[in-house]
Amino acid sequence: MKKYKNLQIAFLIEIFVGFGTILSISIIGPKALATLAVLALRPIILEKEIIKDEKTYFQFFYKIIQSSLSIIFIMIVSLIIIMQFIPIWSAKLPPSENLLVIILPFFLLTHGVIGLINYSNFELKE
Repeated sequence: MKKYKNLQIAFLIEIFVGFGTILSISIIGPKALATLAVLALRPIILEKEIIKDEKTYFQFFYKIIQSSLSIIFIMIVSLIIIMQFIPIWSAKLPPSENLLVIILPFFLLTHGVIGLINYSNFELKE
């Protein structure tokens, strides 16, 4: 199995693509989800190397995915609560169809940020 040689740059690409997609969706609308296609350039740009210790590497990525999905779950629950029970705040949110489209880029953004934060701890353990 192979991994990206420089994980910091891989996480930074996720952050920039996620943030750029969120901005483009807020400006253009749901059709701007095609901005995620920029992520397809990541394997071309970054080199790969063989994973030395697969167990710790997969534990590292499990921790990042678990944290990212927890944040997305909290975001979805809070959006549902706001839209159902607080109509004053609901008026300030974008239309609900745009909110569901933003979840995927927001996941990329949080995955990149959490990965970048946890990567420093992962490097210290090695």
